[in-house]
Amino acid sequence: MHPLQKKLQQLRERAGLTVRALAEKLGKTPGYVSRFEGRGEIPSPELLCELALLYEVPAEELFELAKSSQLERAATEIDTRHRSALALFRKQRK
Repeated sequence: MHPLQKKLQQLRERAGLTVRALAEKLGKTPGYVSRFEGRGEIPSPELLCELALLYEVPAEELFELAKSSQLERAATEIDTRHRSALALFRKQRK
């Protein structure tokens, strides 16, 4: 679970909201909320600001967590591609 995903879930639970109740407050579907809480999708900056207001936390905190999540994903993707390229290179050299 990415840091932002975990934080958003904790904030929702601390506010005493279900996924459905949060979705209603945001004018979104429960499936949409599940995308950023359950599947780790990064919400738009506008939605992060909405969530910060709703949960009464600094928007900067959510933006920093979003940045960390993005960087973590990018590093993982680069590492995966690097390993795949090396494996292909080594296979071709045999």
